[in-house]
Amino acid sequence: MRDEVRLGTVAGFPVALNWSVLVIVLLLAWGLAEGVLPETAAGHAAATYWAAGVVGALLLICSLLAHELAHAIVARRAGVEVEGLTLWVFGGVARLRGEPPTPRADFMIAVVGPATSLVLALVFGTASLLAAVAGLPDLLIGVAAWLAYVNVVLAVFNLVPGAPLDGGRILRAALWRRSGDRDKAGATATSVGQAVAYGLVMLGLMAFLLGDAVGGLWLIFIGWFLLTAARAEHAVSTAEHVLRGISVAEVMSTPVQVGDADLRVTDFIDRHVLSGRHSAYPVVDAGGAVVGLVTLARLRTLAPAQRGTTRARDVALPLEHLVTASPGEPLAGVLARLDRESGGRALVFDQGRLVGIVTPVDVARALETRALVAQDGG
Repeated sequence: MRDEVRLGTVAGFPVALNWSVLVIVLLLAWGLAEGVLPETAAGHAAATYWAAGVVGALLLICSLLAHELAHAIVARRAGVEVEGLTLWVFGGVARLRGEPPTPRADFMIAVVGPATSLVLALVFGTASLLAAVAGLPDLLIGVAAWLAYVNVVLAVFNLVPGAPLDGGRILRAALWRRSGDRDKAGATATSVGQAVAYGLVMLGLMAFLLGDAVGGLWLIFIGWFLLTAARAEHAVSTAEHVLRGISVAEVMSTPVQVGDADLRVTDFIDRHVLSGRHSAYPVVDAGGAVVGLVTLARLRTLAPAQRGTTRARDVALPLEHLVTASPGEPLAGVLARLDRESGGRALVFDQGRLVGIVTPVDVARALETRALVAQDGG
């Protein structure tokens, strides 16, 4: 029921793979096998081209992982906790728990990603030249040259000055250093990001109308993604600014209604969902330890015929995949970590004991309260 699979740990960071990466690997392999390699290394069998294409696509995914690892390592050195890395269709993301403490740290965390891609481009480009001089197979030369080119493209694209791209983070750091106001700098960077996204969509439409259907659709798709991400980040940045100074304890819902993780789903629905008023329930084992979160959305994915034989823990989002917080933690820092899968919720623990839950309703209430206080001049 997850849309990603955990691959393990690299350099101390949990790494997950979104299923969308399989799509991009197939597309990249297809592009190499059917287009790039036959032009640069003619005369091979289709199966050979596809084998080389798959290898090239996987090496590019490794390049993306190196890019995100660079972000994570520098963030950790700056004192920012990193929850993990996720690779997906548009590359990857390093999930940071908290914000960089200074503009310089913000800049270093952002710039190291494109710098890593450029270094990889240099490595693959050099490998391609040396392979050519040594007379190695032309397929090897072609794949290495392609990897060098794509890493340059990734570095340049990521340097575009609009959040959530790395260039947007660099812009935020520069504006933050100049003005001393991180929130204002972040809002400006996300606004620029939205402008860039609109520009990509317009370029895509023009390319499509001029006959480049594939390239145009890709630009539209990328622009749409950037626009969605920039808008979401802008909303979070605005909420963080409004809620700055508020702790998790001030907004969380408590006490928390929990359910038995070993109940059959039919019994769980009867005992909690039908008689309760919540849309999510933490579930606990026989010892009282929280093992996951059951949401109405996850219950709906289970066929009615399976509800009598499936336990609540089997349909729950596991604890290790949930956002957790402590009562004294700033609410603004938690907002940036909330995700769609858990429905924008965070479980609150105090010395290992579940003491509350933060829901979208709690956050909305806090935002409305702050707005009322602002109107009163308080």
